[in-house]
Amino acid sequence: MVSEIEKHRRMIEDYEFDFARRVGRRVIEKPKISVWLVLLPILFVHYAQRIGQYKRGLQQFCDGMIHTRRFAMAAVAAELLGEKASCDYRESFLRAHPEPGPEAREVLRCQLAEIALLSNHYRRLLPGPAAADHPALIRRVYGNAAAYRAFLAELEELEEEVGRAVLKAFQPGEEAAGIRAKIFRWSRELREEEVSAIFS
Repeated sequence: MVSEIEKHRRMIEDYEFDFARRVGRRVIEKPKISVWLVLLPILFVHYAQRIGQYKRGLQQFCDGMIHTRRFAMAAVAAELLGEKASCDYRESFLRAHPEPGPEAREVLRCQLAEIALLSNHYRRLLPGPAAADHPALIRRVYGNAAAYRAFLAELEELEEEVGRAVLKAFQPGEEAAGIRAKIFRWSRELREEEVSAIFS
């Protein structure tokens, strides 16, 4: 029989992937259908390739956006299910990122801070009575919009620190900085919509 912790874990993971996909759809430009596809059907092959690239890019975006969440969730779930004595997200995260170069050390430090916050969040969400859906879990744990907004503000601050550390460490250029800004803008907007819907 599946425990409530496992049910809640799936519920949270599904929500987080869906959130990442919603952000990704606003950040990554989807190829548009052109009238030329009707007039010159050979262009459909090119369009199909571009759609395939878009789908792969969206999947990679989502995987990247929830990367730290997976480590936090795995460690907390293992702890709560009795598989591990304590939440060892730090060990597993550093094992997955062996011997980082000097430019990546600050990025990893920021990511570990984000994982610590997420671990505390999951430790509150996973146990407890069954919840019908993700909003019910959030209402049960946070109780009101102000408390949940406070958590989201703290998370957003850590996400921005990770983003700044990545830009400083790898200096990917203006386009990457613009994409980073879009990610944070859309994340903030979607989270505010979510808070309003959950606590309305």
